[in-house]
This record gives sequence, C-alpha cells and structure tokens, in this order.
Amino acid sequence: MFGYDLGIDLGTGSIVISVVDKGIVLEEPSYVAYDEENDKILYVGKRAYYLQGREPENVSVIQPIVDGAVSNYSLACQMVRYFMNKVIKKSIFKPRVVASVPSISTDVEQRTLVSVLINAGARSVCLIEEPLCSAFGAGVDPANPNGFFVINIGSGTTDMAVISQGSMSQIETIKTAGDSFDEAIVKYLADKYRLLVGLRTAEGIKKNIGCAVPRDNKISTTAKGRNADTGLPMSVEITDEEIYNCLKPQLDKIVESAKALFERTSPQLVADITSGSLILTGGMANLYGMDRLISRALSIQVTIPQDPHLCVSKGCEVALKKMNILDLYGYSFKTKEEVRTR
Repeated sequence: MFGYDLGIDLGTGSIVISVVDKGIVLEEPSYVAYDEENDKILYVGKRAYYLQGREPENVSVIQPIVDGAVSNYSLACQMVRYFMNKVIKKSIFKPRVVASVPSISTDVEQRTLVSVLINAGARSVCLIEEPLCSAFGAGVDPANPNGFFVINIGSGTTDMAVISQGSMSQIETIKTAGDSFDEAIVKYLADKYRLLVGLRTAEGIKKNIGCAVPRDNKISTTAKGRNADTGLPMSVEITDEEIYNCLKPQLDKIVESAKALFERTSPQLVADITSGSLILTGGMANLYGMDRLISRALSIQVTIPQDPHLCVSKGCEVALKKMNILDLYGYSFKTKEEVRTR
C-alpha cells in the first residue's frame, strides 16, 4: 500500500477518520486551544475539549468547523493537518479524501472546506452529504434502488434525507441537535434555579439523565455551578422529567421536520420506507428514547445501527470504495488545480 485513502467526518463536536480496509482509526473532539496574542495552537482534540470553560488568560478554545462550515480558516487548516498527520504519519504520499458536509451547505462553504483539506495535506477531495454517508455507514448499498429514510442527529445539525440508488430524493437540515440540547439545559438551570453551569456540565447532564420520552424509572443527578445572584458555589438536584420538559421543544422541531420531509416524498418511496425501517444515526441517536419518539411520531420502525456516531465516517470509507457508482450522480474528486485554494 503506497498511500492512504481517508474518509473524514468533520463534525462540529468531533472529527472521525477512517482508512479504507482498516476502518475507524481516529476519533477526537474537533476543538483547538490557542494563544490569542499570536494565534499559535497550544492543544488540539481531547485536551482542548476539556479545557473549555477552564481557559487561562489569553487562551481561547474554539471549534474551527461549526455546522459543516469553516469558522476560522487558519485554525481549521492546522487542526485538520494535525489529525491527518496522526493517521498517515510520515507517508510521502498525499491521501485522497472523502469528507462529509451538511445537505444545505453552500457552494462557497464547500469550496472553503475543500481548500482546508487540500492545505492540510490532501491530494484531492470529494464532498458527500452527511445523510448519504450515514446511510452507507449503516449498511445501505449505494446501488440499492429501494428507498431509505435516514436521520443523522449530530452536534451542530440534524440532517435527514430520503435516499434511493446512491442519491438523495428529499433532504432537510436544521440547526437543532446536540449542542442545542446543551444550550437549552444551561438556560433552564439559569432561569429556574439561578444556577450558572458550563456547556460541559450541561452535556454531562444530558448524557446521564436526558431523555426523548419520559422514563419508566425516575432518576436524578446533581448539577454544580455558580449562583447567578451571589456568585458563590451552588448545587441543585434535578430530575430526568425536568430535563425531558426542557428538551421537548428541541425534540419537537426534529420531529416536525421529519414529518414535513415525509409529506414531500413520493408514495412509492414511502412504501419502500414503511416496509423497512428508518435509520437513525449520529451521537444523539443514543439519547434515551430517541428511537421511540421518532417511531411514534412517524408510525414507522426505527433502527439504530451499531456505533451510530461513527456511521458518517464509515460511510465515507464505503464511498471511497464505490466511487464508480457515485460518479454517476456527479460526485468526483477535486484537486488543488480545480479548486481555488487560499
């Protein structure tokens, strides 16, 4: 093997890289900590992620790629280069890269992302929509003519699509996802208890007692932070029912978007989908009861594949193997000469 072909899921919360015939080789938070005075990166990945909310003076922690769009070009290039070098090590051959993008990303956003990947060390880049990658990663054959409904709930966006024969018939993307849930929990605790907590604390609460449907067995956890009025340390006991009610408006947005997508789908594809099951992927697929919520709302069976948060990167790997099929639908690799890079 003279080089690597990489499948990259450039998520808001994490970056996942797979290698053809090797599978997932890297999974790291897509965060960087940098010195504000000279824009020098100090930490990348897990260490930067855990530093958020604990930054020393003159140090900032950011996500250079948010909702599939580059928010800081220089730091995005450095971050992606760091992760790619961890995978390809000292190989003299530049890799081909298939990377995921949200379904509604603009041409400018896509060109910028391709530029980041090429400047980070890619030889050529092909961008494929996240729900399509999710379907491939969940086991859908790109050559299968039947219809499939895929919902990928990540950190920054929820991407959903009806897929048939390696292409998307209907698409929908909303910016309601895992990060929105965290922000809702932060706001709820501040409004009801006057308790100020960080996003990492809110994320922990979501994972520990969060739910998309009411739980049969009630549980609770302690939230620790700072009192908004006195500025002193404070802790409160919160229940799963409180968090369910807090997240319900966000969950309703996802359900309503899925219903609207179904209404736009042709009767024959709907028949294909209802004879099988809806595929639910992304990190938020693991939220307690998410599959039951969507199943009840759409009257359809819902399947969560193994490791749903890795499906997009796995799908990028599948796409690399079956580019001959995807070529028919306009997917192709772009080189530095074909794309204006910075």
